[in-house]
Amino acid sequence: MAQSNARVQARILVSRLLTLVPIGLVMLVRERYSTAKGGPRFFWEQVVRVLRHRPLTPLADFTLPDNPVIRLSAVRSRLAQLLFWYGERGYEGAETEQWRRLCGRATRILEVGANIGYYTVQGAHAAGSVPYTAVEANPESAAVLRANVDLNGLANVTVVEAAVVGDDAPATMRLLLPDRERYTAPTGAYLASGTEGIKDRPATRYVEVPTIPMKDLVEGVDLLKLDIEGYEAVVLEAVWPQILAARPTIVVEVLADVPRLRALIRELHSGGYQVHAIGSETLHEITTAEIESEAPLPRYGSRDIILTPA
Repeated sequence: MAQSNARVQARILVSRLLTLVPIGLVMLVRERYSTAKGGPRFFWEQVVRVLRHRPLTPLADFTLPDNPVIRLSAVRSRLAQLLFWYGERGYEGAETEQWRRLCGRATRILEVGANIGYYTVQGAHAAGSVPYTAVEANPESAAVLRANVDLNGLANVTVVEAAVVGDDAPATMRLLLPDRERYTAPTGAYLASGTEGIKDRPATRYVEVPTIPMKDLVEGVDLLKLDIEGYEAVVLEAVWPQILAARPTIVVEVLADVPRLRALIRELHSGGYQVHAIGSETLHEITTAEIESEAPLPRYGSRDIILTPA
């Protein structure tokens, strides 16, 4: 724990020192890096590896270097800083492309665990006027999510600030904020009970957040995205009859040690769902043997899988 806190404090100190670098120079470096090739790109990449820890202040917002249609708030967020420097191709580029493709075909979309709204903005752009509900439990992340929705003029998006739970959950629950990430909107926050696969994520800070039953959100949804840090099995189990009846396409994050979620994936697969991992260039169908085995399901460089009804 002491070593972890020391690393956090060191990162905070480095980021403060980096604020001495003028924002004009930061923008110049980003432009040079995004357009450089070969040897010069390697040089600029080393510069970026240092500058990416600099807070984006005094910027209020920014567009992606490889997709100027997308605009995001320049908040103190690890995700925002990665997107500022590396763009959509440098941050989960294949996942982004697949999510846009799926949203372009959907009629009602539900994203649970939206964080600051990167996938929300990408998906809602692709969905056009299709209703899109984005749910985020962390109040600070939800505030940034709303700002990003507004920045992109997405009238089809409804933001819900709550933790999605089963029917028997209390009205509020404790959301733990990992020690390893002290940003405004941490990407790895998780609920204090009911989660799986997050034993390696110590957290001494928390916030109490309101809850909302999954059954109140899933009606009519034909595309569902779940990224709620080990709580995916709980919310799926809560609406399992509706899932089996409506058969939506599901994009879900699969952590390394999630036996309850693995069991649900096996059941969907045996019921006719195709299961694909997202590779850098294409989708890779996961075989029955791979699903039935205990080997880690995340592969091909992504933790997200797509379950598609046959």
